[in-house]
Amino acid sequence: MASGGLSGARYVRSVRLRRWLVFLLVFLPCMLVSQIYIFLQPAIYQSVATVLTMAATDIDQNSPAADIQHVSIQKQLLLSPAILDKTVEHLQNMLTNNREWNSDQLREMFAVTPEPDTNLVHLRAEGPEPKVLQRSVNAWIETYLRLRAAFIADNTDKVTGEINDQLRRIDRQVAEKRNQVERFRLQHNILSTESADNEAHARLQGLNSSLNSALDDEVKAKAKLDTVTAAISRNEVVVPEEDTRAMAVLLEQAEKLREQLAAIEAQYTKDYIDLNPNLRRVREQLVEIEAKIAEKAGVGKDFARQEAEHNYSAAREAVLQIKQQLQAHKQLAADYTSRFSEHQALQQELLKLETLQQDTKQRLADIEVKQREKYPQVDVVEWASLPDKPIRPDYLQESLLAFAGSLALALLTLLIIDYLNREPPPAAPMNLGGIHLHHQPRAMLDVSELPTPQVGHAPLKALPVDNSLRELERPEVLALNQVAEPSIKAVVYLLFNGLTLGEILSLTPECLNTEALMILIPGQRNVLMTESVADCFSGDFALQNLPNEAEIKTLLCCAALDSGLQDPESVTIESLRHTYMLYLVRQGIKLADLTKVVGALSPAQLLELGRFSPAQSGLPLESINLEYFI
Repeated sequence: MASGGLSGARYVRSVRLRRWLVFLLVFLPCMLVSQIYIFLQPAIYQSVATVLTMAATDIDQNSPAADIQHVSIQKQLLLSPAILDKTVEHLQNMLTNNREWNSDQLREMFAVTPEPDTNLVHLRAEGPEPKVLQRSVNAWIETYLRLRAAFIADNTDKVTGEINDQLRRIDRQVAEKRNQVERFRLQHNILSTESADNEAHARLQGLNSSLNSALDDEVKAKAKLDTVTAAISRNEVVVPEEDTRAMAVLLEQAEKLREQLAAIEAQYTKDYIDLNPNLRRVREQLVEIEAKIAEKAGVGKDFARQEAEHNYSAAREAVLQIKQQLQAHKQLAADYTSRFSEHQALQQELLKLETLQQDTKQRLADIEVKQREKYPQVDVVEWASLPDKPIRPDYLQESLLAFAGSLALALLTLLIIDYLNREPPPAAPMNLGGIHLHHQPRAMLDVSELPTPQVGHAPLKALPVDNSLRELERPEVLALNQVAEPSIKAVVYLLFNGLTLGEILSLTPECLNTEALMILIPGQRNVLMTESVADCFSGDFALQNLPNEAEIKTLLCCAALDSGLQDPESVTIESLRHTYMLYLVRQGIKLADLTKVVGALSPAQLLELGRFSPAQSGLPLESINLEYFI
């Protein structure tokens, strides 16, 4: 048997040695080749310059929006054969040039990358020689600037010549139009560009004003005539305007004499008045004045009516005369208005030509002042700099990837070889009274050397233990219950009465009979109520105040943290229920009666709980103390 063991050990060592050999034969060559390839790669550098394809605006001007089309055009121009050929010539003429260049090399080396939503482009060159990259990119930009300057200079001359030709043609048209306007003005006697300053228009306005004034006079005269006629018909005193004051004096004297006569007649008798010359004189004076008033009123009525009729007739005649003159002047005014409109149209045409002339002169002045042939519409934001480190390859990263790939390839090779060299499975073992004999391919087991098995009859102790639930110590449960919210205390009391969380959430107030100390679980079973549950629900706490399942778990976790337990994560609904079941089992309760208290349990749970049964187990339910907290 000893020789078989030694040969088995040598076999194991040989297998290990062979596996190591295969691993090294695959790993080392792959690693060596890959590392040589990686570190023989030339370092690639990159030199970058930034160019603004539109000239920056002045400080007092708004920046233009990004012109994507213009940027794309400039990108195509930068990589065009004309630019690249001129760049080759520029590089060949540089004093620091020590190599031959061609446009194909530059096309492979150069790249143009537009900056999104801007007028910026990045000019890049990649290659193994940093100084060459910097020199080539700067030469590329200088060539582009020179060609663009020449292009703009040619365009400037061409555009300037075209604008001068346009300006000369516009000058001739302006002069001709001015002569036409002047001849038209003299021919039709238009003195001013304002219509009111010319004779025809002024005469027409004067006639309209006179007609309006004459119509007003006619209305007034007619009203005066109507007033005089109405007063005469009412037998009122009507006199001409020049006799009004005299009539008023006579009326005033007559009124005074009437007052004096009334006073005399009130004081003296009529006979006495007739005998007294002074008193009789007052009556005679009143008679004389009334006679004058009557005479003047009779003469004044006719005169006032004649005067009003004459004024009305004169006003009517004036209106007719003015209307005749206005009717005769209308055709002249219409002809004048037509000519004046033509004159204004000619003035507008002349104004447009003069505006075009000024705009053309301003455009020519702008080109001459800004001298765009010297300042192309390109700004170099950043010239190419000398790159200090390569952009690729990343030797460290590629080396680590090669190492990982070589290692994976070697391990895969081992797995394939092991799979191909795998031995068939051994024969099924024979069971001889609890001793298993396995067929060994290289040596038979010596049964005489095996130790005598010691088999003890402890089926429950031999089962695997479920360590997912922790039994809480009594001080831990009491501390938890002390700091818990009232709702969590109620849940804990019900858990330590044998109920599950689902049963607790299904309870209604009718399910709790505190007088008979019974809990009626709807549709399931009835459980004896503990005193702690009875005390809890006999007080102010109501079953309706229980939170939902998620809130119960959250509040229970908070209570575990607040109570200062060392392992608060293990304090769950399941661990509390497990603690109560162990409390009952350790009292020696029959496992069949245990299910009456805590509900149905699986056989595996019953076997696991049976581990903790004391020597004197199997006690009836009446001998068990269900109350945990008292």
